[in-house]
Amino acid sequence: MSHDEEAARSYIKGFQEGLQEAWDEIIKLSTKGYTSRELQIMAKTKKSMVYQRVQQKVDEFERILGRKLSAQEAPRSAKAADIELRPGWSYVIKEDRPERSFAIFSGLLSRGSTGLCISRTHPDTLRQKYGFEASALWLTKTEVQHQAASSKSAEYVSPNNLAHLASSIREFLSKGPNGAVIIEGLEYLTTQNDFKSVLKFIQLVNEQVVLDKGYLLIPVDEATMDAKDFSLIEREMSQVL
Repeated sequence: MSHDEEAARSYIKGFQEGLQEAWDEIIKLSTKGYTSRELQIMAKTKKSMVYQRVQQKVDEFERILGRKLSAQEAPRSAKAADIELRPGWSYVIKEDRPERSFAIFSGLLSRGSTGLCISRTHPDTLRQKYGFEASALWLTKTEVQHQAASSKSAEYVSPNNLAHLASSIREFLSKGPNGAVIIEGLEYLTTQNDFKSVLKFIQLVNEQVVLDKGYLLIPVDEATMDAKDFSLIEREMSQVL
């Protein structure tokens, strides 16, 4: 068998297994009584973590082989538009994947801002993918399980603990002007809390951003949210991008 034929067979096998796993996951979730909106949000979350799972598999093979494999290229981040961001303003960025949002966030950091990243995706994965250095809070309910596996000192916060999240943001922004905060996972927060609590949380953070002349970035896939809820979020933000 030629090298090209072997590579093609391996690709087809992996492609088939990937599709099978995806459909098995959908079937499993659909039997648990979730609403269509909850299923959509969970599917979006799992999709955003594909790169992380692939990188874990690469690391596993590298340990077995005892050498580095060819560099895995992370998905290209969309270039941030030429936007004039203003201190004290909050921005909601409408996109199904937070590529543009993290490009904007990275741009702020490159211009001297300090950063706080609050995310559903593990912070180490985001640092590797987007190439920024910032303080991080990981939204997860499995703190103890993942604590030992983390390669960096990320803080683990339950998505239900909105008071702690608000307090952490307030403490970060109070250290000086131009602090940049990005919240990746608003959809996740809305599934773990009642929407009124999440809206109040956004309002409190917005007030702090204004007082301390910081920046707030919130990527949102509006297709995963109730239209009325999303419009309320938009009203709280300084600008929609």
